Amino acid sequence: MDAIILGTGSGLPQADKNLSGLLVRKHDSLVLADCGDGCTKRLLELKIGADDLDAIFITHYHPDHVSGLFMLLQWLFLAGRTKALYLFLPERPAAIIEIMQLMYTFIQKFKFKLQVLDMEQAELYFDWITTIGTDHLLGYSDIIREHNLSNQMKSWSVKFTCEAGVLVYSSDIGTTDCIAGFIKGVHTLIVDAGHPEADQILKLKYLDIHRVILTHGISNSLEIRKQELEEGLFLFAKEGHVYRV
Repeated sequence: MDAIILGTGSGLPQADKNLSGLLVRKHDSLVLADCGDGCTKRLLELKIGADDLDAIFITHYHPDHVSGLFMLLQWLFLAGRTKALYLFLPERPAAIIEIMQLMYTFIQKFKFKLQVLDMEQAELYFDWITTIGTDHLLGYSDIIREHNLSNQMKSWSVKFTCEAGVLVYSSDIGTTDCIAGFIKGVHTLIVDAGHPEADQILKLKYLDIHRVILTHGISNSLEIRKQELEEGLFLFAKEGHVYRV
């Protein structure tokens, strides 16, 4: 199983970094986890064809994780994709269809079937992929309650399993505690280093993880304590690099 990090940037765009996206290939299956701005360009650079992707997983609706989705779907349509595509969404999937209609991107015109599903259904279609909810969006509870908004504060981490081992993509998290049981003993963890405090990242060394790849920026507290990152276990993500499990 191979994973290619398409973007390592945080929610604050930087000239030298792309936004979130992770491409995972297992045998003949190819899936994309998150689709921030610029992901389509990255896929084209990697010579990914319009019919190559089997599924897209959006872990949450922050713009740096979903803003590239609409351009990707437009490319697939204009490039003449015919193979069905699964799109797993974190919450309220009908809202994404409405946004597509707002952009005059009508799924009725697609030559391929776009199957839009809740993230909870992923395991029913891909037995090597599992998900778990995270704490990333819980800080919005007050404003959602105050204004009676429909946001459900759902965000997800995704696990990919192959014969050789397990890869987990944390996506954005508030703490590593919220996924500790999910990541214990995995071969590779691609983890958000921008939101959790340093202690939350450093304690990962006690979870029997073979390799921890830090992405999505770095928190101020972890920047100060970078020298405590155990060499050989922790490494910083490189865009376009192939990580094999």
